[in-house]
Amino acid sequence: MTSSPVPSASRALLLTLTCALFLIGCGSSSPNTAPRLPDAFPDHSVDQIRTQITRGTDTIRGYTAKARVRVQTPNQTQSFNAVIHHRRADSLFMRLSLFGIEGGRLLLTPDSVFFYDTRNTVLRVGPVEAVQKLFPAPVSSDQFFDNMLGVLAPAARPAWSLQSDSTLYYLSDATDRERYTVDPAHWRVVRYEERSATGTVRQKRLFSQFRRVEDVLLPARLIFQQPSDDLRAVVNYEEMTLNPSGLSFSLDVPEQVPRRRFQ
Repeated sequence: MTSSPVPSASRALLLTLTCALFLIGCGSSSPNTAPRLPDAFPDHSVDQIRTQITRGTDTIRGYTAKARVRVQTPNQTQSFNAVIHHRRADSLFMRLSLFGIEGGRLLLTPDSVFFYDTRNTVLRVGPVEAVQKLFPAPVSSDQFFDNMLGVLAPAARPAWSLQSDSTLYYLSDATDRERYTVDPAHWRVVRYEERSATGTVRQKRLFSQFRRVEDVLLPARLIFQQPSDDLRAVVNYEEMTLNPSGLSFSLDVPEQVPRRRFQ
């Protein structure tokens, strides 16, 4: 569904971005029984909270997934299916389709984006930051992989403020510009906010519908928002395999396909 016409290049980028950033499937997943709060709640330290969040996730080096992605911009709303290959500190590949018809293949490296528009037979190339303008996930950050898996954690640094209510922990940095909400029943971040110096929300990320994927608790639903630019993306993971062998990132672009700028 499209609210207003958008140039094919921008549309292709959005489609590519959209799928590129949200992808964690829940393939070999199993429903959880109702979680319980840990006995030590609400007396955990910041270091203990961070340790619990990161436990068991540092061995995840990559994944493949199938996801349903919905992206909203000021000009349009698009929904796509995505097959994803993602490797930590490396690259993300996404094959995008709608109604079973392939629309393109996306490759994000730490500094570049490559989008093979298979419908119009053109390869679009640009800096990875170009994707950020369409998809509000931290694509150029070294935390991109953890955000896409839903296993982000507060950085190991001093001066975190820690509060709690009856079920959740709330962490904020010394400037109150970074805020994490942690669910200790799952030991996962369920909400992240980045604010400006004036308190305006610049980035918001929500993680929910937790389930186990190969014995690792991961969210099946991710929401990325950039309110000031009216950007929102929702990723619903359907299948996922952790640490697969032989991850492929090839776009399989024929030599004769022309290159254009990604914009």
